[in-house]
Amino acid sequence: MRYSTHSVWLKVLGLAFAVLLAPMIMGQELDCTGDTSLAVLEFKPFQMPGQDLPEDMLAFQHDQQVYRVELPDSVTQAMLVAEATDPMAEVMVDCYVGTEWVAGHMLDAELGWFVINLPEPDSIVRVTVSAMGGATDWYNIEVIRCGSAADCGLI
Repeated sequence: MRYSTHSVWLKVLGLAFAVLLAPMIMGQELDCTGDTSLAVLEFKPFQMPGQDLPEDMLAFQHDQQVYRVELPDSVTQAMLVAEATDPMAEVMVDCYVGTEWVAGHMLDAELGWFVINLPEPDSIVRVTVSAMGGATDWYNIEVIRCGSAADCGLI
């Protein structure tokens, strides 16, 4: 079958209009707006030497998106509290070692926080906030392994 240049151009143009108009027809906006900020971000490692209850290791600031924490190799889990400023925004948490995705974590609605399994070696815990209007932003917590609790200056 042979297509003329004009016929192909009309099909491409028709497809482009369909892609652009589909969200409007279905009642969705194509603006990628919304509040993607966090109201609360806390990182509380379990099994820290000398701690009965986990303590927050972040000094959360609304305009800061990258944090760094040093943990001994013995710490394998942490509690993460992440609350979006917009109650309609979705918050997801993932963990990466290098570029490899390790595990996704869902919010426990009853508890109101995430339990993060922290793999060795160094890893990144990424908190992604997605607004209803389609905007997305992220916060990273770089988890650096420093060996023992003494090497980290924790005891």
